[in-house]
Amino acid sequence: MKSSSEKEQRQGCHQLSRMWHGTQKIRRMWTKNKGRRSDMSHLSMHEIDKMSLEQMLRRLEELREELLQLRAQQALGGSSSNPGEFKQTRRSIARLLTSINKERKE
Repeated sequence: MKSSSEKEQRQGCHQLSRMWHGTQKIRRMWTKNKGRRSDMSHLSMHEIDKMSLEQMLRRLEELREELLQLRAQQALGGSSSNPGEFKQTRRSIARLLTSINKERKE
């Protein structure tokens, strides 16, 4: 049979675990950017809808160049300042291509 002090220690450990998870939640809440963009590579569909076809094509070229630079930086072993930038850029390119194809079909 386990002693009461051993049982208390185990409960204390679980309480600390719960406390730690609680602080992680708070930390995550404070670090989120609350919907604000950290850089200009991200484009929302609302912004894309306002663009003309020529603007979309120009922005597509800029994003492809940016993606090329990010890939080169990654291949050379450098770490980017924003690890999610690669994913954001790819998704912005996909959004632009979707809108461009939609406009061309109309």
